[in-house]
Amino acid sequence: MDLVIIRENEEDLYAGIEHQQTDEVVQCLKLISRPGCEKIIRYAFEYAKVNGRKKVTCFTKDNIMKQTDGLFHQIFDEIAKEYPSIENEHWIIDIGAAKLADTPEVFDVIVTLNLYGDVLSDVAAQIAGSVGLAGSANIGNECAMFEAIHGSAPRRAGQNVANPSGLLQGAVMMLKHIGQTNVAEKVQNAWLKTIEEGIHTYDIFKEGVSKTKVGTKEFAQAVIANLGKVPAQLKPVSYDKNVQIDLPKYEKKPQKNKELVGVDLFVHWNGTDPNELAEILQSINSEYKHLTMITNRGIKVWPDGFKETYCTDHWRCRFKPREGKLMFKNHIIGLLSRALDAKIDVIKTENLYEFNGKPAYSLGQGQ
Repeated sequence: MDLVIIRENEEDLYAGIEHQQTDEVVQCLKLISRPGCEKIIRYAFEYAKVNGRKKVTCFTKDNIMKQTDGLFHQIFDEIAKEYPSIENEHWIIDIGAAKLADTPEVFDVIVTLNLYGDVLSDVAAQIAGSVGLAGSANIGNECAMFEAIHGSAPRRAGQNVANPSGLLQGAVMMLKHIGQTNVAEKVQNAWLKTIEEGIHTYDIFKEGVSKTKVGTKEFAQAVIANLGKVPAQLKPVSYDKNVQIDLPKYEKKPQKNKELVGVDLFVHWNGTDPNELAEILQSINSEYKHLTMITNRGIKVWPDGFKETYCTDHWRCRFKPREGKLMFKNHIIGLLSRALDAKIDVIKTENLYEFNGKPAYSLGQGQ
C-alpha cells in the first residue's frame, strides 16, 4: 500500500458557518472557491509529477452537490489536461471510499475536498494498520506545519504505549520540505526496517506476524538502532534533493456575465400541507414575479408533490419572473415587504443567478 491523500484544508464544511432559524432545522453552509480548488488540485498533479507518481484520482459527490463538488470536479478536469503524462480519474466519494477500504493498491494520489479527505486519511491509515502510522503536512504559500494525522489521544498519554510513527512520519515530511532529504531518507528507511523486523507497538501488533511488542520509547530506540540500514522486504526510499513543488500564483479568471433570475425565500411555517403554504405565498405574487416551487429539506413538495413526504417547519419558496419579465433587486425588496405585511416569517433569502447564461443554483429534488 503506497498512497498519498491530498485534501483542501481551509474551506468546505470546515468553514463552520452554521445557523438555526426554525425549531426543527439547522443548516451548514458549504463554501467552495475556485482559488481553493485550483491550488490543491494543481498541487496534487505537481506532487505526482515530481515524485514519479502515475495517477491522480479525484473524489467528490457531484452527482448530488452539482454546484460545490461540481466546481471541484470541473477544475480537476481542466487542470488534468495540463498533465497528459499522468493518468487521471474521478470517483464518487461513497463508492470510492469503499474501493479504497477494499483495494487501496488501485490508487496512487487522491485529491479531494476538506471533509472527504479528513475521513479518507483516517480510513487509509487504519487499513495500513493504525491511525497512529501516518504523518501529514499542511502546506501553505508562506509556511507549513507537520503533524500526525491523528494526534488527539490523551487516553494514551504518559503510558509509554502510543505509536510514535505518525509524528515521525510528519517529521520526515518536514525534513523533505526543507531540503534535508538525506536525513529524511535515513530516518524513513530506519523506520521501515523496524516495521519489517516485526518490532511493533500494541496498535499494530499481530500474533504470528509481529515478533516483539514494544512501547513508545522502545520503538523509538529500535528506529535509532536501525539508522543507516535499509529494509529488505519493504521498498527502501530514495529522495531527490532537487525536488521542489513550485506552484504559480493564482490568477483571477475573466468576470462572467451575471444575471439575477429569481430568489428563494426560506420561510419558517409550522403547517404541514404545502398546498396551504402555496396559497398563502401566492398572495404576495406580483405582475413581475410569482411562486414557482416549494421544497422541504430540498425535496419538491409543490406543485405536484407527494403527500407521503414528511415536512418540517423549514421551507424553500422559489419566486421567478413571469414570462417576458426581468428580475431586479428592488423586486426582492418589494417581495419581502409584502411577506412582512402578510405575516410570513422569511428567515433568509438566496438570490438565483445565471453566469454566462448557465443556471448557478440547484433544482428541487424531484424537479
